[in-house]
Amino acid sequence: MSGAEETQWLAAAFRDILYGSIAGALGKVIEYPFDTVKVRLQTQGRHVFPDTWSCITYTYKNEGIIKGFFQGIASPLAGAAIENAALFLSYNQCSKFLQHYTNVSDLTNILISGAFAGSCASFVLTPVELIKCKLQVSNLQSLPLGVAGGNTVTERHTRIIPTIQAVIKNRGFIGLWQGQSGTFIRESFGGVAWFATYELMKKYLKSRHNIEDPSLPNDNKTWELLASGASAGLAFNASIFPADTVKSMMQTEHLGLKTAIKKIFVEKGLRGFYRGLGITLIRAIPANATVFYVYETLSKL
Repeated sequence: MSGAEETQWLAAAFRDILYGSIAGALGKVIEYPFDTVKVRLQTQGRHVFPDTWSCITYTYKNEGIIKGFFQGIASPLAGAAIENAALFLSYNQCSKFLQHYTNVSDLTNILISGAFAGSCASFVLTPVELIKCKLQVSNLQSLPLGVAGGNTVTERHTRIIPTIQAVIKNRGFIGLWQGQSGTFIRESFGGVAWFATYELMKKYLKSRHNIEDPSLPNDNKTWELLASGASAGLAFNASIFPADTVKSMMQTEHLGLKTAIKKIFVEKGLRGFYRGLGITLIRAIPANATVFYVYETLSKL
């Protein structure tokens, strides 16, 4: 690689990191209240929250908006910035590598790059989501025994640093990666669904320009980018939601992969793996539309 090529590579990598970070942070602010409700539905039984609305009303009435719906947002806000930086950087670098050194089709390129990006992001995302999930259910630990996962609560943390310190104290530094297997599975398959849906949807909408009016600019319109991003979010969450439920259970109750799967199935049945899916799909629309639109817009500057 020549000096000029190396400079171009570094500049492109820096843009991916910067633009991905900004887009991810904005998307997280939009989706976080929905995510709090989702995690609570995934980890608490129907005797606590019979449905989504009961969870929303309880959280608002007893904890308010900031301490309830946005409890623990600082960790995932930073995590979303890092995660999306890792996603877009690893996706674009893998895609460029495949273009230069292989003869795979465009679709295969997207699928491989999406899986690679998701798997890379999972190692960054696991500790962030571990702290996020613990903070999102921390206020519930003041409820009677049996409500907070059925375990006796001896210590409750509602701030990031004490929560991190407690995890490291009880389980060591590696304890921050509790639930890594669940996150890896979710992000690897999810990365394929996320990027493939976005790229294919964007390409399809763009291809219709010449059909409708050949004189139109050959760039995606704003609504097309938003629709493609929203579709990508729906595809991601719908395809990997059971893995996300298992991951949340692993992280909030310190369980292994097989134990978490068994616990959900025994206590809640197959429906338990999809508890909270509705509000997750709702949040996916504006959050992912924002992420992709902001990234695309910044990239064109």
